[in-house]
Amino acid sequence: MKTLTLVFTGLALALSGMSHSAEIDKSHIKRLGPVSSNSALALSKGPNADVLRANLVAKLSQQDSLNIFGDKYAWSEATSSPDKSGWLAYQVPVATQRFTQGTLTIKGLDNPQVYLNGQLVKSASEVPLNLANGDYQILVLADGQQANTEFSLDWQGKRDIDTLDFSAQTRQRVSAEQLYDAKTISSLTLSPNGKYLLQSTTEYQPAKGDTAIQVTELRQVSDNSVLYRWQDARPSSAVWSSNSKQLAFVANKQIQLLNIADLSIDIAVDNIENIADLHWYGDSLILSWTKPFKADDKATSKRYQAIEDRWSYWRNNSQLYQLDLDSGVLRQLTDGPLSTYLLDSHQDNNSLLVTRSPVDYAEPAHSLSQLIELDVSNLKETLIGEYRTFGGALYADNGMYIMAGANFMDGLGKQDKSIEVNDYDGQLYWRDSKGKVSPLSKNFNPAINNIMKVGDEDLLVAVTEGDYSPIYYFDKGRKSFTKIDTGVDMINSVSVANDGAKPTLVFAGTSATVPQKAYKMTLKSSRKQLLFDSQAQSYANTRLGKIEDFDFTNKHGHNIDGRVYLPVDFDANKKYPALVYYYGGTSPVGRHFTGRWPFNLWAAQGYVVYVLQPNGATGYGQGFSGRHVNAWGEYSADDIIEGTQAFLKAHHFVDPKRVGNMGASYGGFMTMYLATQTDIFAASMSHAGISNLSSYWGHGWWGYGYSGVASRGSFPWNNRELYVEHSPLYNADKITTPLLLIHGDADTNVPVGESHYMYTALKLLGKEVELVEFKDQDHHINSRQARFDWWNTTIAWFDLKLKGEPQWWNSLYPDSAYDEAKQ
Repeated sequence: MKTLTLVFTGLALALSGMSHSAEIDKSHIKRLGPVSSNSALALSKGPNADVLRANLVAKLSQQDSLNIFGDKYAWSEATSSPDKSGWLAYQVPVATQRFTQGTLTIKGLDNPQVYLNGQLVKSASEVPLNLANGDYQILVLADGQQANTEFSLDWQGKRDIDTLDFSAQTRQRVSAEQLYDAKTISSLTLSPNGKYLLQSTTEYQPAKGDTAIQVTELRQVSDNSVLYRWQDARPSSAVWSSNSKQLAFVANKQIQLLNIADLSIDIAVDNIENIADLHWYGDSLILSWTKPFKADDKATSKRYQAIEDRWSYWRNNSQLYQLDLDSGVLRQLTDGPLSTYLLDSHQDNNSLLVTRSPVDYAEPAHSLSQLIELDVSNLKETLIGEYRTFGGALYADNGMYIMAGANFMDGLGKQDKSIEVNDYDGQLYWRDSKGKVSPLSKNFNPAINNIMKVGDEDLLVAVTEGDYSPIYYFDKGRKSFTKIDTGVDMINSVSVANDGAKPTLVFAGTSATVPQKAYKMTLKSSRKQLLFDSQAQSYANTRLGKIEDFDFTNKHGHNIDGRVYLPVDFDANKKYPALVYYYGGTSPVGRHFTGRWPFNLWAAQGYVVYVLQPNGATGYGQGFSGRHVNAWGEYSADDIIEGTQAFLKAHHFVDPKRVGNMGASYGGFMTMYLATQTDIFAASMSHAGISNLSSYWGHGWWGYGYSGVASRGSFPWNNRELYVEHSPLYNADKITTPLLLIHGDADTNVPVGESHYMYTALKLLGKEVELVEFKDQDHHINSRQARFDWWNTTIAWFDLKLKGEPQWWNSLYPDSAYDEAKQ
């Protein structure tokens, strides 16, 4: 992939200030300065001039005025000529409604430097610009005004369509850079007494590229003040002592202890690597120590020991150790060829709850988990059970909680023995002190994702509930689930303090059109203390489109959940193109504000976006999620087609001839499968999709295991109809929809060959297909510039096919050269 011009989105164009080829009216341009180089910096001199300019631009972009060494300079209209010498800054707002190309010409300035939304484009008097649909701020720095040439900024569009609007806007549409770069909370860890919070954040800056700025802070919850800060050597596996007096963590190949009283740090163990998962056990620590497998560098072959050997980490061996903090002595607790992982501890009983996974393919999902109790005093192990759908366990008074699928222990968690269930739909169980296991969530439709203890026996439960991810309080005595009023749609991180009669929790989360916020609250009250607000920090001047719920009842009588994102400056009298997005696999598409699929960005670029949750998704009850099993598109495709038809009927402002669809992974499979079933879509995009069920089952990293749930009991030799007829590859001749295939060339989950199979088939069939590979990218396109390139490629494809605008696509991939004259 080539590097693209940075893309921002913005407000709708106003009629005034429009230009294809003309001098920009100076009433749209603001000037700051001249600033004497004697009292400030010389912009083009010295070894650090680039850094000085970049820092200055960051300040100029954020402030209406600057105090520079005691002198105040403010932005003003550039209608008059400067009356003294010194460096100058000019800024002009720019808005587009489509991909726009042209040249900005600067006259009358010495050594002009052109910045687009704070990033240097070029140092020249003529600067080419490629602008996607959006809002921008152009800023020009110059050493001074030329004596005999009047200042002007001129725009020359490449084509008649390449017009710009220079009218100032107070709020802008959301941009790709905002969605990726904005600071967000990545983890929260609350002390047991609820007084202190360990908070980690991540953000990006253009100058640092793919290198994230990651910071961890120890905060005092009462006033949200920072007590301690890490950046270069951040703590990992951080855990609080039960009395909240110490924080243990791993950093710099050490196990360190931060003493809260005086913020001093003690080194418990030095020069130790591959340590993780610290866990307090009285006055000692339990930890996981991994011995990485080292392959023979001279070996020319590898003999597989199991299917799991395709996983690069599978031969690593992790075992548990106990660290005596007084002496610094480490004691090994477990050993053997299988890695051991800690789930929980019960110090009063001298026991640890651990798990191992022996190789066992005998039954679906072709994996096995052992649940083991380890006596710390004598290292005796007791096998509690071996399970196929095990998800985790925690001790509680007189027993333990277990998370597992509905098929756990011969279907103990099934609501209805006659239906097929999806074991990715997590359930909660109780195992008492005598070993009797009973279901707790059989009639609770949300899927259980994670549990945290509150007090000695109650739980905080993170769930998937439709397209929301809320948290519930589980009262064991009453066996009741109560939703906690967090005020956000999707909980990203949560931590609970158990000390006292009123348990405290902190959490971070987003809503569909609200950026991340973090709060503190007690379980007994809905009052919240705001701890973090990404909206105020990164989106204060950002305008978003509205969102509406849109559900419909399918032909089987099932309610199909959905939501619709409307463009910014939505006009119901217009006809808009639309994008339909789904996963179609075992998880719903959550109401995240941002992520790999930027629905708000697509809406900002002029699309109506319809997101729906077809049959097979968890969080809607066992019957609903069970339709994922042995279906591979059978129910989901019908729901997507029927849902799109209902969506078009209910939304007159959407052009039914300009509707595109897309999905990734299983959703990429759904996109290809849909193309064999319908021509309702004008263009499609499949990212990392599965075209051949047999090849994914046998070659994908998790193919056989995932298929052990999604195709439970079915194999290529006993269900040829499923593996062949439901594979898009074997029905490629039925495809008429133009199809874009996107894939990372280092994808281990869904190997890139899955897109190559379909590309080859459609090319030989003479169908319209494009294949774009992303170099060194795995299943998810995660790195910063690659993410922008991926987003740009996706929307450029739909601009080409749904808006009749090939210019952006042709600029990205000029060899494709779609005919602009026909658009």
